Amino acid sequence: MGERDEHPHILGDWDRVFDALADPARRYLIQYLHARETPVSLTELTAALAGRVLDIPPNQVDTRTKERTAVGVVEEHLPKLEAANLVSVSRETVTLTEHAEQLPLFTSTYRGVVRPREENEG
Repeated sequence: MGERDEHPHILGDWDRVFDALADPARRYLIQYLHARETPVSLTELTAALAGRVLDIPPNQVDTRTKERTAVGVVEEHLPKLEAANLVSVSRETVTLTEHAEQLPLFTSTYRGVVRPREENEG
């Protein structure tokens, strides 16, 4: 137990990671960012999440839905992911951090749990 006492910030860091990954929308955002090799614009990320939730291609998401989704992405999801050191947000782009790339988030087992579920589903 001595090692844990010497590094209490480590537990706090993991708490933030688990809190960030507790939401299926945030897990999807991480997965989406991982699939891109370059920074992703907030607009693209928002459309991708809205399309995922609605089960339609991102380019078919209407403007009003993108705007509503953007509020959640900017005010809730990205701050939690950033606090967990999983993403880096700069101006209009988002990228995964090196910390996120090192976590075992991108295995085939993990990929099965990224789809945000609607409340009325299963």
